[in-house]
Amino acid sequence: MSDVLTNPFERSRYLGTVARVSPLGVRANFPFATEIAPSQYAGHRVTRGQVGEFVVIESFGSAIIGRITEIRLPDKDRLTVEPERNQDDGEPNPVGIIRLLGSVDLNSRQSSRGIGEVPRVGDYVYLAHPDLIRHAIVSTHGKQSALVDLGHLSGSPETRIALSPASVFGRHCAVLGSTGGGKSWSTARLVEEIAARNGKVILLDPTGEYHTLGEGAEHVHLGGVRDDEKDKRRFVSFPYHHLTEADLFAFLQPSPGVQAPKLRDAIQTLKLMQLEPGLLEQGEYKFVKENRPKKPFNSAVVKHDRELHAQSAYFDMTILVEQLFEECVYPVGEKNHWGNRHQFAFDSCVTLGMRITTHQKSQHMAPIFAPLDYMDDVTKVIEEFVDDPNVYVLRISMRYLAFEQHIRELVVNAIGRYLLGRARDGRFHEVPVVVAIDEAHQFLSRTVGEEANRISLDAFGLIAKEGRKYGLTCLLATQRPRDIPEDVLSQVGMFVVHRLINERDQAVVINASGILDASTAAFLPNLRDGEAILVGADSIMPLPVKMNPPRKKPRLQENVEETWMTKV
Repeated sequence: MSDVLTNPFERSRYLGTVARVSPLGVRANFPFATEIAPSQYAGHRVTRGQVGEFVVIESFGSAIIGRITEIRLPDKDRLTVEPERNQDDGEPNPVGIIRLLGSVDLNSRQSSRGIGEVPRVGDYVYLAHPDLIRHAIVSTHGKQSALVDLGHLSGSPETRIALSPASVFGRHCAVLGSTGGGKSWSTARLVEEIAARNGKVILLDPTGEYHTLGEGAEHVHLGGVRDDEKDKRRFVSFPYHHLTEADLFAFLQPSPGVQAPKLRDAIQTLKLMQLEPGLLEQGEYKFVKENRPKKPFNSAVVKHDRELHAQSAYFDMTILVEQLFEECVYPVGEKNHWGNRHQFAFDSCVTLGMRITTHQKSQHMAPIFAPLDYMDDVTKVIEEFVDDPNVYVLRISMRYLAFEQHIRELVVNAIGRYLLGRARDGRFHEVPVVVAIDEAHQFLSRTVGEEANRISLDAFGLIAKEGRKYGLTCLLATQRPRDIPEDVLSQVGMFVVHRLINERDQAVVINASGILDASTAAFLPNLRDGEAILVGADSIMPLPVKMNPPRKKPRLQENVEETWMTKV
């Protein structure tokens, strides 16, 4: 590495000369670009000028780094490369466009996005040594074992790319790419790298394909039922009392006129009964308001105001319908008492009561409204995971969680809100946690529910914006970057961008990264499987990398090795 930085301008790597300079880039002569076979020098492949190659321009006291984005022949030389033409037709004179990316000060050996002194006409252009590119983009200070080995520079297997964990996960990480480009493999690899460093990652797995994760991983299933008593899988629930009022209303859809206020009152009453059971008359299990005095109840509400509004305050939903009807009374009666039954309100709440009962009996809703006895509370599982020094990955599979009634979206959003709440309480300061979410576009930048009870899925957006200071960061994986809010992507410090074909997806990444430009994004549709462009907030330029495959490749459990479609 020191030799490369001492003399980055090796004659054997000479490509050509700067012919024109503009604010948008440099045009250079590449006299050897039509040579067919590349050569080898010092164990590295040396080309004579190809699109996508990194180059270094010799400047006073610094090495200016750029990338070739175009090579062409002037119109008058177009036919000189035709094999059937006579040799007397002259030599071809290729010219190319170089996009300037940054520079390396040869004295301090520090890289910078800025260009201290722009190239001049006549400056020499050299093929950049892979180690020089690696030095310009990443810092390898510290113990080599602590670095995250991501892969190797595309076209240069001997040049490994390793980053510090803080530069990959410290400011959130996004893995983007169309189906089949390697997104899931890269996500699995990053999760494995966190576990290898005894870090903590909570993986939300919508499809169940990460069940292959092995040592140091605990697998739980959100929803589903046991096959039989021999089924040793661990099933978990997200009980209803962890939901906010907005979440519950999105599920139950009360009408705004009568049903919503009465449902709100019923939930508050049931929470208060848990805190002040003495308010109940002997033999009662629900609080009857009809013609009862208000003062004891109102005093208890004031006394327990904080507990009533606390996150995850418990109430017994099995009697919610009955308590709902008990709320249907006139607000004022005799001597500061509630009045008689309000028949119109009672009749209006009948349909809501039926809806609540349907949800309680629904098998799809069971993980929320009626968890089975063997289902553990997922929030308690998360707390145990954070405290367990021997488990590094908690995979929460949503394979069995239904899509009806927006169950998945609301539950995942609620989990994100729970994690952010615990982060704000200081839970993750000593043990930072990365929450990884695959198919992230399903759970961000959406609103669910009818107009009167619409809720925005904003939990992971809030984590992206403020979680980092609390020790909670995100690893977002998606094939549809255009469906992720730009204000969320703008908080991401490391992008791993696999093949992206859609121009809208490319534009979103360009705007969010601040480093990737249109000339570099033009390479995205042609990336090979497993190849990605790394775009880091602390790096001076995007870096094409062949990503390492995961040790345990993700695979859907339903997939079989051979079918009539795969037989040869």
